Amino acid sequence: MVLDPPKQKVNVTRMIIYSFIPILAIYAGWRIQKFWVLFAISIVVGWGISMPIDMIMPYSYAYLVSFSVSVAISVYVVRYFARKYNEKIQLPEPE
Repeated sequence: MVLDPPKQKVNVTRMIIYSFIPILAIYAGWRIQKFWVLFAISIVVGWGISMPIDMIMPYSYAYLVSFSVSVAISVYVVRYFARKYNEKIQLPEPE
């Protein structure tokens, strides 16, 4: 398909940096072929964390805490899937 990324290894550090920036996080998810997984995790984590924290803390602190946790989880997930993608690319194709 035209929209599939090239089957080349990715730079894990670059993908982690991309996960900090929302528009580039979309590219990182597409590049490691886990866009929808990352999108679902971001939605679930974003709402699941921000709603209870908003009830407990004032707005400015709640936003900072929920954003920090969301970014930390996003970085971990992108790092995990980028490494798995590189391992999958390294393995020879069965004939």
